Amino acid sequence: MGNQKLENIEAIAFFCIITFNGIIFSTSKIIFNESISGSLINSVLITILACLVVLAYSFLLKKFSSKNLLDVSDYLGGKTLRFFIGIAFIIYFTVRASIFLKKISSCLEIVYYPMTNIIFIVLLFIIATGIICQFKNISICKTAVFMLPILFSLVVLIFIGNSKNFSFENLYPLLGNDIKTTFFTGLSNLFAFSGIAYLLFLPSKLKNPKSFTKISLISVILSGVFLFIALGNILFLYYDTIGNSELFPLYLCVRYIEFGTFFQRLDAVFLSLCIIGAISFLALNTYLAVDILKNITSLSDNRPLVYPYLLIIFAVALSIKQNSTLEFMENIVSKILFFTIVISFTFVVLILANVKKKVKGGSN
Repeated sequence: MGNQKLENIEAIAFFCIITFNGIIFSTSKIIFNESISGSLINSVLITILACLVVLAYSFLLKKFSSKNLLDVSDYLGGKTLRFFIGIAFIIYFTVRASIFLKKISSCLEIVYYPMTNIIFIVLLFIIATGIICQFKNISICKTAVFMLPILFSLVVLIFIGNSKNFSFENLYPLLGNDIKTTFFTGLSNLFAFSGIAYLLFLPSKLKNPKSFTKISLISVILSGVFLFIALGNILFLYYDTIGNSELFPLYLCVRYIEFGTFFQRLDAVFLSLCIIGAISFLALNTYLAVDILKNITSLSDNRPLVYPYLLIIFAVALSIKQNSTLEFMENIVSKILFFTIVISFTFVVLILANVKKKVKGGSN
């Protein structure tokens, strides 16, 4: 897949495509179901928290210019720690991708292919992702750059198109039905910014590593605005009526839009663009996961790893049989992995590495 250096816009698109897809298919529904009318305030709070997290990461990585988390782990604990951190993040990326793949495949099965075995739908995504991953990493990232404004525009257009159907009374009570959920336990919704995990491996891939802080903040702010608009769509249309739906909320929002007799299948257009965005997400996820695997095993080429890795995602996605299991993995497992691996492990490694560097007087 190659390993060409990325421009700032490509790195931003990398982060945003990962986060946008999660918001569209999963996290917006989770946040809404937890906070209801307080979901907009909760989205602002977790956006601010995400900004603080990436600023902290940027500060801790400052002494390791152009180094990613694997390099810092190697500096702190040698190849053993490097291997452990690499495997931990590969597990996180694999679980996320598997949940995501199962989610979109189930949606397509319900909407368009109720008589088709879901195995074939999942397999089509795996094959498409595998083909894309045979191209250079820069091509995958340029696709993300192309999809970024499209996905952002989609959620804005849904908001505008549905504005006449909105009930702004749904905004009340403004602080939510449970202040504790909105302001305290709801902070766990930080996991909606899943792109943070991928961001940690980008410094070594940037043409201008000094722009890492700027890239991180722009990415988080764009994702926060996207999340806010997506939640606004859901809140002003549904309030508390989507809790048990197996379809993702933004798709349901699109079906309310009417632009005359000419545009009668906007839901089909929306879903088609979401499919392209989903394949882009899976390709970016696969690229980074196999790149990490290549680095911790000292392989010279990561392309032979692509299809074995995708087969693991395929198997995990199909192992999720019940919708209740899928919801458990989305709501509980994803959060646990995010806060354990992406937040806890990362902060411990970065803080200890900075302490070591300070004790050694900045020498390697």
